[in-house]
Amino acid sequence: MERKDDMEAGKADGGEFRKKTFTSRSLAVGIVRFVQNLPPLIRARRADRVSDQLAEKIMLAVTAVNECQYCTRYHTNLAQETGVDRETITSILENDVESAVDDDELPALLFAQQYAEANENPGREAMTELQRTYGEEAAADIQAFIRAIYFGNLLGNTYDGVQFALARRVRATRNATQRLSSRLSHGIDRLRERCPI
Repeated sequence: MERKDDMEAGKADGGEFRKKTFTSRSLAVGIVRFVQNLPPLIRARRADRVSDQLAEKIMLAVTAVNECQYCTRYHTNLAQETGVDRETITSILENDVESAVDDDELPALLFAQQYAEANENPGREAMTELQRTYGEEAAADIQAFIRAIYFGNLLGNTYDGVQFALARRVRATRNATQRLSSRLSHGIDRLRERCPI
């Protein structure tokens, strides 16, 4: 039952899967970007310019925009392990970062949301403001965390999208089979009425 609920969460009124996903072309680009982002991500983790708590809040802010169920669960658990309280996590996941974090963290989370909403293109002004607020190195670290989780979000959503499409195809095939079976049964009944044997 949980699987059905998860699939239902991805569709809108028209029965279409509405979360951001990779296409076959964008997946290749995404993988290249992810691989390129690995060294900056490792540097960001080692440098410790961004606390583990802030890194998890950033991950949750991006995930809240992209709605990846797997990243939501995983990073909720990691955030709790770093000491982020449940109320803060809930606020971030509801896209209410302004009430969730203090003024020092707010620019990073707003940038993270903007990055996700703008499909990895937050604009030069936003990038400049991030660097002005945190300095070039910390801003680069923040961006490394954001790029990593954005890739993870779309990967999780793509998996769900494929599952959604397969389930939809199975339902369509089942419905077509049932209609055909019903028509055949009805046709056989009519033949029996006309030609009693």
